[in-house]
Amino acid sequence: MWKRCLALLCAVLLLGSLSTVLAANAGSAADPLLSKSYADSWAERFLSMQENELRQRLIAVGTDRKRELWMLSVSSGEKAVRLETLPAGATVSLTEGDSFTLLTGGANVQVQSGTLVDVTHGREVSSGSLTAGDSYVACEVLSAVLTVTQESLFRFSGGPTVSRYQDSSASAWYGGAVDYATLRGLMSGTGAVAFDPANTLTRAMFVTILGRMAGVDTSKFPGVSFRDVEAGSWYAPYVEWGYKNGIVAGMGDGLFAPTSSVTREQMAALIARYASAYGIDLPRAASGPRAFADAATISGWAADSVDLMRRTGLITGDEYGRFHPQNGATRAEAATVFRRLDATLQIL
Repeated sequence: MWKRCLALLCAVLLLGSLSTVLAANAGSAADPLLSKSYADSWAERFLSMQENELRQRLIAVGTDRKRELWMLSVSSGEKAVRLETLPAGATVSLTEGDSFTLLTGGANVQVQSGTLVDVTHGREVSSGSLTAGDSYVACEVLSAVLTVTQESLFRFSGGPTVSRYQDSSASAWYGGAVDYATLRGLMSGTGAVAFDPANTLTRAMFVTILGRMAGVDTSKFPGVSFRDVEAGSWYAPYVEWGYKNGIVAGMGDGLFAPTSSVTREQMAALIARYASAYGIDLPRAASGPRAFADAATISGWAADSVDLMRRTGLITGDEYGRFHPQNGATRAEAATVFRRLDATLQIL
């Protein structure tokens, strides 16, 4: 139903007669495609799915402001409906097929291309402020970014990309990955409204995220095998899990270097060992990208792992085909790699 209605809305917009058509009386000669009463009825059914249940569940779990993860999701046919409370400064990237209702609060939208429709009032929306209580649908190849101006509650349907962080726009190349890593509980911000995408990730944090993806039971790894890993620390059981499963080998002399930045070649090796430890055969492209232009600078112990990442597409090079093996992996890069890895594991 939603696809047919969206197609009708787009057709109306292409004909340039949205206001006239939506304002017509149902069944009249001036209403050849869609009446306002039909649009209102459809919008209410479409955009109210599971709202009461979601509100009750949202209240039940409370508001964890530290992580800003006030998202609850349920499946509803082809669509996923969720409620999210977003802080001021958060951004949302919208594309064709997305829909949302601004339940409370305030937000602005910047439309780069395509058409956004306010189905509550039957009108096309240009860039500017949105109206609280109204429902919106993204039509015809829409590209738009919504910016929250005050703490707001939204009901989303479809796949809008959200960033709760003021330093990580949802429209950035890593925007979807940051949203994924946050909602999956793999990574959190470095402050209330900051993700710090350009900062490097530590070795302890990388192994912890990998362990979270694997669903590690931390109670099974109480010991420490490295001299510089503090017993009882938040990362200790994950490092021990990695060591016991042959995923981490340390830096020599009984050291793990938990606070050092994880390099891109170390990241490749850790993922390759993780796949090997769990018997995961990562799919390789028949004809993957060319060998990295700086392949000669990759450490011998990491060469096979980096090549595996190249052939699977999990870690890519820059625009010049260079891998930069000794560079520290940024938080944005790590989020992107974990998103790709999780997507790969879902189809195996």
